[in-house]
Amino acid sequence: MWMNQRLSQMVWLFLVASMAACFASGAALATCTPTLPTTAGSVPCYIKVQPIDVGTIPTGSTLPVFAPFNTTSQTGNPSTAGMPVAPNPITGTSLPNNPTSANPIGFIVDPATGLFPGLPGYNASSGTGVDVTRALLNNVGVDLVWLSMNTYVTPGPNNNPSQNFTTLNVGVTSTGPQVASCNGFISATTLTVTSCGPIGNGASTLAVYDVLAGSGIATSPAPGTYITGLGTGSGGVGTYKVNLSQTVGSSRKPVPFTATSGTLGSQDFLTLADQVPSASPPTAPCSISQMTIPPNGCGFPPPPLSPDPTTINLFFVNKLNPPTSGGTLYGFALIGNNGVAIGGNTFFAPTPLQARPDTIAHEILHNLGLTHETYGAGPYNPLTPSNPFPPGGIAPPVLAANPFIGECDPNYPGCGANLMTSGDLRTEPTLTCVLNGYLGRTTPGCSGQPSFPLGTTDQVTAAAQESTTSLPKSQQRAVLAGLSGLLQTPTPIITSPINSGGLIEPIPYETTKAQLETGDSPTGRVIFDLSGPVDGRPGETLVAWVLSLPEDHTFAGQGGIDVISQSRKDLVQDVSYYPNTAGNPLRKNIGYDPGADTPAVGAAGPSPCAATTTGCLMVKFQAPGLGADDSFMFSENILQAGAPIAKNDLCKAKITYYFSDGYTTTSNFSRCSPDPLPVIASSWRPDPHVAPHFVKTNLLLAQAPPPTLLPCTPVPNSNPPVCLDPTQNPPEDADPTREGGQLGQSCNNGATIGSINISGTIPGPNVTVNAGQRCNYTNCEFLGSLTINGGNVFLGNCQVDGNLTMTSGTLNLSTSTHVMGNVQIADGSAVSLLPNSFTIGPSAQIDGGLAIQNLPENEPGLICGTTVSGGVTVKNNQSSIQIGQGVGQCPGNRIAGGLSCKGNTGAVTGGGNTVSGGASGQCAGF
Repeated sequence: MWMNQRLSQMVWLFLVASMAACFASGAALATCTPTLPTTAGSVPCYIKVQPIDVGTIPTGSTLPVFAPFNTTSQTGNPSTAGMPVAPNPITGTSLPNNPTSANPIGFIVDPATGLFPGLPGYNASSGTGVDVTRALLNNVGVDLVWLSMNTYVTPGPNNNPSQNFTTLNVGVTSTGPQVASCNGFISATTLTVTSCGPIGNGASTLAVYDVLAGSGIATSPAPGTYITGLGTGSGGVGTYKVNLSQTVGSSRKPVPFTATSGTLGSQDFLTLADQVPSASPPTAPCSISQMTIPPNGCGFPPPPLSPDPTTINLFFVNKLNPPTSGGTLYGFALIGNNGVAIGGNTFFAPTPLQARPDTIAHEILHNLGLTHETYGAGPYNPLTPSNPFPPGGIAPPVLAANPFIGECDPNYPGCGANLMTSGDLRTEPTLTCVLNGYLGRTTPGCSGQPSFPLGTTDQVTAAAQESTTSLPKSQQRAVLAGLSGLLQTPTPIITSPINSGGLIEPIPYETTKAQLETGDSPTGRVIFDLSGPVDGRPGETLVAWVLSLPEDHTFAGQGGIDVISQSRKDLVQDVSYYPNTAGNPLRKNIGYDPGADTPAVGAAGPSPCAATTTGCLMVKFQAPGLGADDSFMFSENILQAGAPIAKNDLCKAKITYYFSDGYTTTSNFSRCSPDPLPVIASSWRPDPHVAPHFVKTNLLLAQAPPPTLLPCTPVPNSNPPVCLDPTQNPPEDADPTREGGQLGQSCNNGATIGSINISGTIPGPNVTVNAGQRCNYTNCEFLGSLTINGGNVFLGNCQVDGNLTMTSGTLNLSTSTHVMGNVQIADGSAVSLLPNSFTIGPSAQIDGGLAIQNLPENEPGLICGTTVSGGVTVKNNQSSIQIGQGVGQCPGNRIAGGLSCKGNTGAVTGGGNTVSGGASGQCAGF
């Protein structure tokens, strides 16, 4: 989890070491481990999410006001959340279907038009809407079951306002160890570090959220004074921002101080999510992380949380309050644990057209164990013998000839395109364009925008992309096969009955083959062939099967189906038609009654027909249901406008599967083809327009119950298996410095706020990119100079009319970029936690001189295929610098005015350059 870069590396060292131990011992995999070969687009697992809308009663009122949970209103209306826009035209009632709701949970969009609820012209009942969160999770192989919205009314302003959970506060806690011993002074909120000494066997390093201690430094309110932002300092000497205004020491008389690591956390969130650990589990009350399934004495989570600890609780609140003013948070989630919070600005940032539609899916995947920097997410960080941590690799393509560690720019598009990359680096699509390219469909007005090319935003790495040289393991495999570290289960030698995490469950693999009956009979009969379900939970069966017809299609009669073959006698318990024009009574004598909670599978009640369809038939199976060794084949007569249907009509039908664990999903048939081959519907190919359901949570399986589960993704190699302690592992995305859209951060002198992608004319006289900023400039002109003080800059096909200066950070002066003044890369800090590197060229041009001086050893550089008119000076550097052909794909440069290299202790290599004015010193012969 990301607290700061230093702590992130420490955590990943622990996780990877634990994971390696699991691999070495032949650990079993997590709960959802499909054995059948999965093809692109398969969805073999599901999660259950309990949405909870948090509200409060304002002063002078008796009615609660709830947080927003979609883009239709800044005040939530939980009573109709996810409900259809209109009753079913046949029965007058219907099960909720989020994609067709005018008041949906989360984000809904029509990929064909880009319209969404709240926009003029959007028709919720048309059946063309798609749940964005579900669609993004489907790409990983996980389906999303929204349970009905619950509400939680917290005390209002006149009743313990500190417990008004419509706002969740994030704070800093000093966790140690000591990381720095320095000298400096504080004036107002600016800390200036003048010198630092060693800590143990290493150097002092300062980072955001480090807590300071020393004579005169403010210690109240707790945790006292801590660093809130980087200035010119990026780990060592330089300036920093602190949270409390004060005067300590001076430039003439610096004072000594120490720093300890600080960790972000939210006690409000832990309380709301029932994640405050008990000191004596399993004695109730316990946190969810201390519970098991079946219960271990902790009991069950209290309302409004789901009573099932393996159902993810997702809270909609008004605001997530960062630890310091000026920052913005949109959502955060516990890593590998149960709990997500979504702020209202996620839907209005600041307007619905600028909402952040991928936030919910991003946070849910944190609960499943994925982070910002693994398995192809995050900046360029290949897994190599010299760079073994964190686990992962890179997501092709890599467009740069010489990519550098930490690169996240147009030369490495996989960084910004990945759904799990942190918000400050991720390309954030609009709600209109988030599903551009979905199912091969182009959304009007989206594919031409550089930020939203067809189908390239919010991607996840899939098994098909895996490569031993670039991506050893994908995000998809990490989630489905337990390879993300936290999803790894204990070794077989552990005797504890707790052996896997329960947040993710397998979907039984069930197929339906349908084919028009051959011969010259004009009856329009269709043969349906059902397989037995496999790859579900032990003993899982198919309880009921529903065929839903498209509009204007009918059954020729309601006298029943013609059974062609069945694996055992009396496999079918009942066949029912909707609407029931023949008056067939529904029997209710199945051994365990899945209709006890959902009338759609029992006696008279809401129609089981899939959304946007008008008629259906349901086949219910005798207890224990259609099992793995069963098969069933029958025929039915279907008409369209009174005539036998064609294969194209058959493809428009939908199949709904009701499984014995309560999971219900709807599938489309495969695309039609002119051949007579059957069309196939699969439970692993969900219909994007029909929401899955969980109709009952306490169904007993036909065989023994599953082993004890933990309501998390267990810590690898723990004995007995345990969940992470949520008090020591703060929520991901609680740090505004890692989120995009921050107020006050601009790459073009305030013309655009929050965006990292800039083009066009940029006013002068100078643009400065500070630490914590990332700016990608393409097709642009600076009407002045550019200064990089710890930031990360990409320049492609740009012109800088003045000078370009970099003290620390990263610079990619890429193809066709022209600097009319001088370029100076110098005076980098001797200690830095930031990526420090530069690449100049190929095809770049510098009219002035290029000077590279006094760089520390962690700031390597390349100068390739560049024209420099004012000479090149490389002096007193500890870092490695390559000038032209040497190692890698680095063509020679054209240099006028001489090439001078002296006093460098780092490796300076090169060759193949054309130099006028002579090459001297360490560069002689280059």
